[in-house]
Amino acid sequence: MLSPASIPQRPYTECPDVAVLQKEIEAHLVSYNEMSSKPMDLVCFLYMLEHLARVARVIKSPGGNALLVGLGGSGRQSCTRLACYMADFAVFQIEIAKGYDMSAFREDMKKMLTKAGGSEERTIFLFSDTQIKDEGFVEDVNNLLNTGEIPNLFPAEERVAVCEMVRKAAVDEGKAPVACSVATSGRRDRQVEDFLYS
Repeated sequence: MLSPASIPQRPYTECPDVAVLQKEIEAHLVSYNEMSSKPMDLVCFLYMLEHLARVARVIKSPGGNALLVGLGGSGRQSCTRLACYMADFAVFQIEIAKGYDMSAFREDMKKMLTKAGGSEERTIFLFSDTQIKDEGFVEDVNNLLNTGEIPNLFPAEERVAVCEMVRKAAVDEGKAPVACSVATSGRRDRQVEDFLYS
């Protein structure tokens, strides 16, 4: 959190002085607000900095995921967005509208997983309890967390296209399939897990 945002593979650094950390976080917040269409007006106090550090640690962990519990308006999403910005991750969040149903949710999941696995874009899936319109949403998120995929999400023709997206990475790992096979699907699942943090 103390390294500039543009440095790749920023090291995890101990911060012995909270005042220095607060200034750095405030500088990141100013930078975030300059580039964001939805600026955040946050107050950086000790508890918020501790929470932000925890979220940042989870984000930097391979396959990290977190359940943030608290009262509405306590800043969970804002801290997560700021931590994502500081770690150079994209935030993906569904937008609930009238008529949003399971098929719309599944389409959003396809977009997110294609972005995370196929485009190798480090992505955070931010999902709030107020967005649960259907019990199936939670079941799909549970499957994603447990297995790295959502069963029957992609039809056969789309599955082949997704496998092609990860073929180069599979070749690089020495798992070059002749056709789209279980080996490529497994690579795709690992690649999604590598680039998707829930």
